[in-house]
Amino acid sequence: MPQKTFPLLKILTIALFIASCATDRPEVDISQSTLSSEILRLDIDLFENTNDTLQEEDIQFLKDKYGTFYKLFVEGIIAVGNSEDSATTYYLNHFKNDQTVKEIALACKNTFSDLHDINLDFNHALKRYHILFPNKPVPELYGFISAFSYTIVVDDSILGVGLDMYLSNQEGYYDRLGIPKYKKLRMRPEYIVSDAMKSWMGTEFEMKVQNEDLLSYMIYHGKLLYALDLILPNTPDSIKISYSSKQMEWIEDNVSEVWFHFAENDLFYSKDAKQIQKFIGESPFTPGFPEGSPGMSGRWLGWQIVRKYMELSDNPLDLQGLFKEKDAQKILVKSKFKP
Repeated sequence: MPQKTFPLLKILTIALFIASCATDRPEVDISQSTLSSEILRLDIDLFENTNDTLQEEDIQFLKDKYGTFYKLFVEGIIAVGNSEDSATTYYLNHFKNDQTVKEIALACKNTFSDLHDINLDFNHALKRYHILFPNKPVPELYGFISAFSYTIVVDDSILGVGLDMYLSNQEGYYDRLGIPKYKKLRMRPEYIVSDAMKSWMGTEFEMKVQNEDLLSYMIYHGKLLYALDLILPNTPDSIKISYSSKQMEWIEDNVSEVWFHFAENDLFYSKDAKQIQKFIGESPFTPGFPEGSPGMSGRWLGWQIVRKYMELSDNPLDLQGLFKEKDAQKILVKSKFKP
């Protein structure tokens, strides 16, 4: 059956009630939490070392202060060798003294000279996370640069932020790398905490892919975004899902049309990999939708379904119960979401 096309005419939404846009969501009380978190700056300790060439005592200082993350940085992120091999120091020094890398390090030092607000946001976010998931580990935070190789790194109890990926395209770095415009728009400091927490949640609650349909992907990503609603209550929705303000306006104005496009074309239960990628994968727009539409429309719609589902639940703060519920169809039905 041929797929119906999305209507090209933008419908004016008059008095349309969308419960998923409510701003009075439940809040997590962190007033009694004593948890303290802040970013440890490996980039500063590595590049601001008084010795241009790292000596044995410098390496030992980095090992002692950063522990497992130092090993991850050396062996995985910049991949210069075994962190316990003395010969690796030569390659680490080569990285440290590369002229371009030094310029990037200086740009990060200047841009992130004061991380007070980011640290405060991280601290509050991790307090909420710990209250919502008391049996889950709380990650240690690290800042690093990798010469534009890594954005967010997650490993066991480690959450690392590649600060050079949030420089707002200073010096045209991202232009020279050929990074698409829609990705460059979110490579700014205000996206750090949201990106990091979303990545952490994604590894703590990985999707078990077993011939899943589009609805399962939508609900999975909807759960992650709803978790950000509770963990980062003051963060704009546009930052959580990486939309521009115009894209956010477009999809909110056209929610009915988006919904009916999925419903009328029987997309919810499609297991076609291309269809899933079309609506779930990152992209500057959704193919087949009118100009101005954002990508990841399936994630956004899944988010609205999960929001409505949790709004109607007995405990909207029960993220543990939400992630334990694996039946995407059950969540859709119980949400009663129909814009």
